[in-house]
Amino acid sequence: MKNAALFDCTISMKVTVVTIIGFFLTVLYTQLAVGENESQRSSRMLFKRSLRSNTSCTEGFITREMTNNSLLAAFYSADQLDACLNNSVLVSNLTELGHIAFSRGQLLILKRKLREIYTSGLPEDQIQQLGFIITVYGPEEISTWNITRLDTLALVLRNSPNLNTTKVIIENYLRGSGSLNAGVLDVIGGPALCSLSEENLRTILPSELKKAKPLDISTCTQAKKDIIFGIAKVAFQDQAGDPNAYYNLTRPYIGGARASDLRSLAAGNISMDFQTFSTLNPVEVEKLTAQNIRELLGINLNSLKDNEKHEIVRRWVNSHTVAEVMSLGIGLRGGISPAGLGNFSFKELPGSAPVNSYSLLLSICIAVIGITLQYL
Repeated sequence: MKNAALFDCTISMKVTVVTIIGFFLTVLYTQLAVGENESQRSSRMLFKRSLRSNTSCTEGFITREMTNNSLLAAFYSADQLDACLNNSVLVSNLTELGHIAFSRGQLLILKRKLREIYTSGLPEDQIQQLGFIITVYGPEEISTWNITRLDTLALVLRNSPNLNTTKVIIENYLRGSGSLNAGVLDVIGGPALCSLSEENLRTILPSELKKAKPLDISTCTQAKKDIIFGIAKVAFQDQAGDPNAYYNLTRPYIGGARASDLRSLAAGNISMDFQTFSTLNPVEVEKLTAQNIRELLGINLNSLKDNEKHEIVRRWVNSHTVAEVMSLGIGLRGGISPAGLGNFSFKELPGSAPVNSYSLLLSICIAVIGITLQYL
């Protein structure tokens, strides 16, 4: 019992001593840090950085076989990756390493090593192999790359971290190849295409757009939609004799159609669905008459009532007279009232009479009042 008590007492004393020493060192370090000037602090940081750069490999050197292990990033910290990855292994296994989900810190290590290996810039073959490593390269760095092959463009775009970088990559490629042909359009896709300048878009040949896969240009500015639809009109003009075929081919780009184009389509009895109608330029839709709208949507005319709160519907209603809005006969309300009468908003009247009967009666009344006011 006495020995046990003595043992416990000894342990307690040791813990107390260690605690006191730890407290003392903490206070001492704090005082030193407070008194440390900027120069001393910088020197200490540089010293630590130097220690990190001279870190020895303790996890084992990375071999060719290990580069196929997707868990490699979990086994090696950034410092250990730096110390344990030889340049020869990096170069010969760049594709494999580029497909591993390294952290940003680890990717920056790989980027730095590549810069040290290829002092004159990355060759195109190595650019193809970068994979995720591309994400730590900035637009200015990418603008210096030599991207001349379509397969390189496709591989680089696949790992582009954002639209701004994507734009730089495409412009870089165009400087070397000079054309937005069908193959390039297929690789780029619609959203990336919208990031390019209007000048770039005007270089697309109708024959190339015709051969390309349909492009989603919904994110383009209106000016860019106008340019692309103009090219599409020429590309598919040989199908103009078949309104439905022409409409289906130009539909991906119809957001750039003018009112005259929409009137031509309306005459072809295409029955445009509301989803497509909603992508049209509202400014051009406002120029359409009620009859144009009726012919354009055909059997889908009632979809306007179903989507009466949609911006494109409200804009058309607010730019036409009440009588014209009501002439559609689908229950839409609103519109421009005759001069001096203010705005009208009609509610369904009680009773069993059809809505169209009230619409017709109210239209006649408004027309008569409007004519009467003109002679007062």
